Amino acid sequence: MSIGVCYDSSIRNNGTGILVFDALQRSLGFGDTVRRYEPHGLLPPQDLYLYVDDGRDDNKWECPKPNAYWAIDTHLGYDYRAWKAKQFDRVYCAQKDGAEKMRQDGLPAEWLPLACHPPCHPNQAELMQHPAREELCSRGLHKMYDVAFIGFLNKGWGENSNNRVEFLDHLFKEFTNFWITTNCFFEEMAVRYVRSRVGMNISILSDLNMRFFELLSIGVCQVTNRDQIGWQELGFEEGKHFLGFDGKSEMCEKVQWALDHPEEREQIAQAGHELARKKHTYAHRVQRILDDAGIKLPERVNGG
Repeated sequence: MSIGVCYDSSIRNNGTGILVFDALQRSLGFGDTVRRYEPHGLLPPQDLYLYVDDGRDDNKWECPKPNAYWAIDTHLGYDYRAWKAKQFDRVYCAQKDGAEKMRQDGLPAEWLPLACHPPCHPNQAELMQHPAREELCSRGLHKMYDVAFIGFLNKGWGENSNNRVEFLDHLFKEFTNFWITTNCFFEEMAVRYVRSRVGMNISILSDLNMRFFELLSIGVCQVTNRDQIGWQELGFEEGKHFLGFDGKSEMCEKVQWALDHPEEREQIAQAGHELARKKHTYAHRVQRILDDAGIKLPERVNGG
């Protein structure tokens, strides 16, 4: 059984595509039978081509069949992804409202949320056992910062979006023991969140984004905008698995509460971590795609 994962790495090589590829190879046990391809030119035959949205809106290449498409960014560019979806046997959307809009437009899309990948989003105990522990954890893993945010800084995406720079600027004025950085991914990102009491998340357009799941996997108490679409259907509960806010004032109130209640804060972090690892990893998401395509896991994963 051979699988080809197709995504363009010219813009970034740290997104969903590489996590899907690694989950297939390691977590689901396909190993070297999984191939990674740039979406260009002719490809060798595969039992399934899985095309993962890569942030580009200009690639006209048509994926061979049998195939499946995971559209990650319908909230940032719906028209291109709806056009692209017509080329595929099966279509999945990371945003719940994106899948609903595609179905309204006559495309048989299903909602498949984003997720975490434990090998790339480890918690404190896992970092202590990491092969690169001496390099990653040279300054230790104790709590150093009140708040951390790691990600892209932007001023929103249209009038109805969240201005992330504005939110973070407001937060920094209230909590100066704040770690913020960009272009930091995977284990290096995890180290910075593990060293923090609160991990901030601000999605752009009510999208249930990558960071929502990554913070849970890393095991830091997450404070995030509650208007993200779909977390309730996935079994998450505000106040139990994360702390939610609407607006800058409530955001600061929730961060302060977390800092003032360390025991409750760590209970929330642990509950969110356990649920994310139990049901919301990329191995879970990719296995659903494989099940729909009738592809079985290797025997050593199946227990056979």
